[in-house]
Amino acid sequence: TNFLLILVSYDDAWQEMQGAILFWTASKPFGMQTVSTKKGSIMEMPGADTPPATYVQRSAYTLARVAADPQTSHLTSGLEVPHGTLTQLLRNLDDLQFEEQKKTAVYDTKDEHCDDEIEGFELMLLAHVKKNRDDDRYGRYFPNGLRDVTAAPRKEGSDRIGQLLETLALDANHADLGPLVAIWAPKIKVAHDDLCAAEESLDETEKALAFLKEKTIPSAMAEWRVEYKKLEGSLTSVFASNPKKVDRFFKPFRKRRKANNPAESSSTPTSSGD
Repeated sequence: TNFLLILVSYDDAWQEMQGAILFWTASKPFGMQTVSTKKGSIMEMPGADTPPATYVQRSAYTLARVAADPQTSHLTSGLEVPHGTLTQLLRNLDDLQFEEQKKTAVYDTKDEHCDDEIEGFELMLLAHVKKNRDDDRYGRYFPNGLRDVTAAPRKEGSDRIGQLLETLALDANHADLGPLVAIWAPKIKVAHDDLCAAEESLDETEKALAFLKEKTIPSAMAEWRVEYKKLEGSLTSVFASNPKKVDRFFKPFRKRRKANNPAESSSTPTSSGD
């Protein structure tokens, strides 16, 4: 059930009724949207789900429009700063995402090579114990089987390979297993070192990417919204006698719905405030 509350005030100079309509939607009991009158500005602010790329697309238009009008060209400085900052941050985001993909490819390659070396060792070990996986000598290295090491998640897999290398080091002088260890321990260690280096490099990029997405960009978006709203106020001061002109400097963030009936066609489309 939707409840419609109409607040009415009268202009002393013109004695005309102006309305501010507040829609309270029962399905969103804690959300409220505002609609301005036909005589006022209906500049729309981005919603909570608006992506940052849309922010800079809208401000690019607005800044160019403001700069092109001799009456308003002096008003661009406030929004230019967060627009430029957010634009650069999005470029940095693209760069980091490409870097992440490249480093992931390197990591996957090193991981596969390390698995190949471990599988080679496991194959020779299995032959050494007559294919008996219950043999203590086999269980010493693979207590839960080969895939527990090679198919483990990224962090766990690296730790398990490290444990395998520690066991190999202990058996370097083992009378029975020593010759096998001498062949495979160096190969597995080199492969594991390469894998750890690739993992560390990937971790660094992933952390930088997460911080940019979760902290830096949202902060820049907040600054952008402040200046975007301030610019509307400045433009309203310039066009005080005709506030509808202010709308022409801004593009909407959402497609406005077409009216379904004559009663709806007289209403101003809803815009979301910040």
